[in-house]
Parts: sequence; C-alpha cells; structure tokens
Amino acid sequence: MSDIPANTDTNTNGDADDDRTRVVVRETVAQLRVGDVLRERFVIERVLGEGGMGQVFLARDHQAEKSNPFVALKVLGASFRDHPQAFAALRREATQSRTLTHPNIVAVFDFDRAGDHVYMVMEYLKGQALDVLIGNRPDGGKLAEVWPLIEGIARGLEYVHQKNIVHADVKPRNVLVTENGEVKVLDLGIARTLDESQASSGTTRFDPDTLGALTPQYASPEMFEGQRPKPQDDIFALGCIAYELLTGKHPYERRTALEARSMRLEPKRPPGLKPRQWKVLKASLAMQRADRPETVTEFLRGLSPQRSGTSAWPWVVVAGILAVVLGSQYFLGLTVSDAELIEDLLARYPVDAAAIAGADEVGAWREQAAFFHQMGSDYLTEGNVDSGLNVLLTGSSTAFNTYRQILTRSENIEDRQLAGAEILRMVRQLRDTAVMLEASPDALDNRIRLVCTGLKVMNEPQLEQMYMQLVNSDAGAVRQNAACVLLLDRSAAG
Repeated sequence: MSDIPANTDTNTNGDADDDRTRVVVRETVAQLRVGDVLRERFVIERVLGEGGMGQVFLARDHQAEKSNPFVALKVLGASFRDHPQAFAALRREATQSRTLTHPNIVAVFDFDRAGDHVYMVMEYLKGQALDVLIGNRPDGGKLAEVWPLIEGIARGLEYVHQKNIVHADVKPRNVLVTENGEVKVLDLGIARTLDESQASSGTTRFDPDTLGALTPQYASPEMFEGQRPKPQDDIFALGCIAYELLTGKHPYERRTALEARSMRLEPKRPPGLKPRQWKVLKASLAMQRADRPETVTEFLRGLSPQRSGTSAWPWVVVAGILAVVLGSQYFLGLTVSDAELIEDLLARYPVDAAAIAGADEVGAWREQAAFFHQMGSDYLTEGNVDSGLNVLLTGSSTAFNTYRQILTRSENIEDRQLAGAEILRMVRQLRDTAVMLEASPDALDNRIRLVCTGLKVMNEPQLEQMYMQLVNSDAGAVRQNAACVLLLDRSAAG
C-alpha cells in the first residue's frame, strides 16, 4: 500500500521511508506536473506526498461543486501499474470501496486510467498524518488524551471488518487527523486487493510482497508468513499504534514481529493502564492470532478508559430511572415538556434494524459515554469551553456520538430513553455554562458557541430564548460564529 496519507496537506513524504521491506520504486511514467490534466477533468495543482507506490496530488475537479472542487489523486507507480491483472483487480476493489460510508474512513470516489497513469480519486482533507503527531509527542500521552485517536482508527476498522474487508496495512502513516480533529483511515481502496482473501474463489491473485506493500513494523507474523490476512492482523497493527500513542515508542523497539518473536521481546506496560486495559492491549500484540482479540469491538471494550468512580456514574441511578421512565410523565425529575424533548430526540434517531447491538456492546457504550460526559463536564466547570465542547459534542469521539450509538442500535426502549435523558442533561449543562458566562463581556463568543451547539442537538426552550436574545443584541457576532450558521439559515427560511 502507499507509504503516505492519501490526502494530507503536510510535508511528510516517502524519501526516508524505513517501513519497507522492498526497494522503493520512484518512477511514474511521464511524470505528472502542475497544470497537467487527466481525462479533461482533473487539473494537477501540486504534489501532496510521495511514497513507494507512487505519488499523491492535489487536483481540481472541473465537474465538482464550486464550493468544494478539490480531490486527492493517488497516481500509482510503474511496477504497480504494470502488473498484468492489477488494474482490473484494483478497479473492482475501488468500486467496492465506494460503497463504504463511515466517518473514520476516507472516501474513495473512483479508479481509472488515463494514458500511462493509473489513479484513484479520493476526498481531499487537510490535516496531519498520525506518524507526525506521534513524532511530536515522544513520551506519548495519557489514555484519556489519546483515546479519541485510538477509537477513531478502531471504529473505521470495525466497520470495514463488518464488510468482510481487511485493511492489511494499518500504520500511523495511513491515518489522517484532520484540522477538525476527525480521524480518517486511508488507503482502503487498495488494501483489500493486496490481500489474498479472494484467492480461493479463483479471482485475481495479487501478491503485495512483490510490490513492497508489507510494512514490517506493523505487520503481524502471519503477514510475513504469507497467510491470508484476517481481522486479527489489523488488530495487531492497531495495538502497535495504540502503544505508540500511549508511550511514544513502538512496543517492539521498531523491530519486526518475526525479530521480536525470535528475540522473545515483551512490551512493557504503559503507565496508567488498568489491568483490564493492559490485558487487551498486550493481547493485541500477541504473536499468535488465536491469542489476540477476535474483533475490534472486543479490543475497544477492553481498552475503553474509565475514571475511578465513573462506572458508577450516572449508572448508579439506572435502576431508579428505569423504574419510572415507562408510562410516566417524568424522567428522573424531568418535566412533561422535557419528556417530550426526549421523545422528539428518539424520533430523530430511529433504531437501525440492520445494525442492532447486543447487550454487552450497549453496556460498553454506556460506560464510554459516561466517561466522556464526565470529562466534558469537568472541562466546562474548569472554564475550558473548547475542550468541553470537543469531548461532549464536536470532536470525533464524544459523549453525544456514543449516546447516539445507543439510540440507533439498541432495541431496548429503556436504554434509548436513558441515553436521551443524558443528552438532554448534557445540553442543559451547555445552557447553564452559557448563563454563567453572561457576566463576562469577553466570553461572548463562548456563550454563542455553547448556545448554538446545544441547539443543533435539541431545541431546548431556554436555549432558544438565549439564542434569540443573542441575535437581537449582537447579530453580527452570531453570524460570524461558525456554530450558528445553520441556525441562522434555518431562522431565515422559517
């Protein structure tokens, strides 16, 4: 697979790539240059990066909307392009990847050939490759700090595994963290074709080793041995990345799995991990597939962070809530109008019948949502509005997103109502924080953000009143706040 993020706007390139086991092929026939046009459609703007499989270009798509005309083009190198059946196999897999829609997966739009150039068209996102971020933190970070990154990668892999796809080249350089903090797994369109999981069905066989597609520091022993890739191979790489995020160091001193196995190296326990967390992380780094977690979901459940006492909050009152939630006019002291707000929220997020989750998975989401909810509440209490909003609502891994998983994937009405009640409580906290900031003229922007962000989740009456007061007193400040643009448009339409 490629050595670099497919669409990062960074200075990272493949000139010093020590992640390869084969000689890096640099040539691309009839080298593309700025201003060149492919298919009378894609105008090359500049090079975004270079790696062993070819180059990645920023291109302007003449057929795209004017508001977002840019795409990333991965133009494959000669050795990859000239494989007798490579183009047909890659086109098939790119076609498949276009059906994958997930917030943690970079979108692939097309795969085509223009003269000598075989290329893949992907969404263009500004951000940094994860290997750059890891390099900037040589001592790693606490689990609570790096968890959104770990979870973002894991959720993307969890999704593709459910689609019977194995990435087969998970590594920090194939993960992009956008300017908005979103985590995107890259190179999925190529990855599936490079494994041999379809060999038994008589479809195109394509050996990734012949193209240097194996990344030694993140490849499982089974990948070195040429076995058909399985989800546990991606989990091995995920464990390596999680370990690096926590410690700043590779679990096996950047040695290959085969070297580590022969030397009997054992990764050291990262500081701060609880026994259950270290157990699943260490298992993900095991040299035998049978010893690794079977699924990414199992990995997430075991590594999911908890604060001391968090698991008892707010779930210590679950029994009390459930005792009154059905057939009652109150949700833990909430009024009738509050109950209506929650019912509206449940209607907005109906259960996805094709994605029903089991009780264990829902329980893990409860635990995770409680952790993020408490963390965000603490940030708001400390006056850190940016971090509070990011953890509660606006980041890639948030309390709201986790509650929403319960809303859309649990068949249990009590689970869904409880999640709705917690979302309402979260929105109310944004409101209360905004009220506290009224006495501070310097906090106007934060007040606006709190109000508009809360209203995007739920039309809470007091928040709506505060919003109208803000518009009437300083419409200019409201309009300049990105969080309020959609609300202003909605008001104008109404």
